[in-house]
Amino acid sequence: MAETIIFEAAAATFAVDPETRTLAGILLPFGAVSRPARDRNTGKAARYSFTADTVTYGDPAEIPVILNYGHDGESLSAQVGIATELSTEDDGIHAKFRIARTPEGDRILALAEDKILRSFSAEVEGEFEDKDGVRHAKATTITGGAVVPKPAFTGAHITSVAAAAATEGKEPVVGDTDNPAFAKADGEALLAQVEGMSKKIAELENIKIPVGPGAQTQVKEEPIYRFAGSETAPSGHDFAADLLAAANGDGAAFARVSEFTAENLGGEGPQFVTTGDVNEANQPQYRPDLFMGQAPTPQSPLYDTFYKGTLSNVTPFFWTKLDRANTTVAVGNHTEGTDPSATNLVTATGATVTPTPVSGKVHITREVADQGGNPQVSGLVWAEFDRSFKMALEAKTAALLTAIAGSATALATITAGADGVTAGRGIESGLVDLQFLPDGSRYTKAFGHLDLYKALSSAVIPQFDGDTVGEKLYPIINPQNRDGIAGSKYSFIDLAGYRMEPTASLGGTSTDASNSWVADPNAVHVWNSGLNRLEKLQEKVEGWDLGVFAYWAGVVYDVTGLRKIAYDPAA
Repeated sequence: MAETIIFEAAAATFAVDPETRTLAGILLPFGAVSRPARDRNTGKAARYSFTADTVTYGDPAEIPVILNYGHDGESLSAQVGIATELSTEDDGIHAKFRIARTPEGDRILALAEDKILRSFSAEVEGEFEDKDGVRHAKATTITGGAVVPKPAFTGAHITSVAAAAATEGKEPVVGDTDNPAFAKADGEALLAQVEGMSKKIAELENIKIPVGPGAQTQVKEEPIYRFAGSETAPSGHDFAADLLAAANGDGAAFARVSEFTAENLGGEGPQFVTTGDVNEANQPQYRPDLFMGQAPTPQSPLYDTFYKGTLSNVTPFFWTKLDRANTTVAVGNHTEGTDPSATNLVTATGATVTPTPVSGKVHITREVADQGGNPQVSGLVWAEFDRSFKMALEAKTAALLTAIAGSATALATITAGADGVTAGRGIESGLVDLQFLPDGSRYTKAFGHLDLYKALSSAVIPQFDGDTVGEKLYPIINPQNRDGIAGSKYSFIDLAGYRMEPTASLGGTSTDASNSWVADPNAVHVWNSGLNRLEKLQEKVEGWDLGVFAYWAGVVYDVTGLRKIAYDPAA
């Protein structure tokens, strides 16, 4: 399946020619790497890059390339121009668009001439391949373009604006036979041209782009409104701002909101747990630049270590593994003329992994919009949902380890109430023992519970002269005469080369034994679908709802790949 990508270009300087109605510049640059575009199927974002030999386009006279505003490919009023020239230069695909003699076309020219609109956006279909974290074009075709206020490609820009002068200061009106700037005949001719373009566009749907072997993805064009991050959508429109403008009589804003809700609203849909309100996001003086969210998202050492990929849906799946104890596959000395004895490959009984959902909902009151239609509200809400989701992933991963602690092998036995020096020596003894296991080298990660981590970080070696204030067992330096070190700001403790990270999700301080861990990163598998904004808004007179939904799954794949360190700070 071919991918459909939209790339936004960067701002540049304008040159104005008042005799024609054209926009010209670099539509798609070569060699640059884009900001992330979102995959239609998975919702994941990726960066893209193009070279001269990977992009093609048809003759604009035969296969029209339509220019729209804000990637609105549905509304006729948003279709503002058509390409008259396309060329491949050293720095990218250059394009010249003739702008329609419509009120929307006049508006686009005026905004471009005043340097408010500065960016082109290419619409591309084709095949790509992954390399160094970037999807590189293999065979792609230019299918359309747009003018947008938000850039994504550095180096792509509009280089000239040619806006026709108004006739005696009058704005042309389609169909007004008394207006010499746009007579009825002109309107009929334009309508015939648009109908011809529509037929050609419909014919393009039957053109098939060959797809090579292997998995293909399709990238979905971003909606007119964005509910993620602190930036507005490429269209330049914000949902809250448009709602307020529509209420105050803005017809264009009302049309955008109506079209969006018609496409995305329907039925009661899923019900979610209620979270808080966001009234606090708008201060009485309307100063969103002064708003501060919650504390930064905590680290996720367990989840980051054991993460194995994404989930596309809630369908359960089955896992199994090799039975190490009963598998006898091996080689031995060969006797001439004698067949070797058969050995056994045994798999352990697996289990069905069932993804579990998480969700959240926030209610935005009408008053939030009435304070000015804060365009940052959507970003603030999403940032808090994203922070909560990442914390939940770490907590769920920690719960997997807690559930199997009873069957996990102990790395070392530490006497209750032992000080940091004694605990450190016990752990080091257990780490030495790992080197005498056939697969002992697979244990590469360590995670410290609060109690054990504090004991190790404060461990002091008594001086031989009786001084009670000795040197740190794990100092924050890079010494040559110690068993390990502690990282700057106590970000980790190095135990003879094993990096132990402080892991808050293992629990808080207690007077009972708590487990720290040494692990093989492949011993535990966790997955998640990514946090998705629901394509559904429930609006009432007093406000509306925004909801999010995601799936998570996890399994302890090999309990032998985990070694627990039980430590009780109290004797």
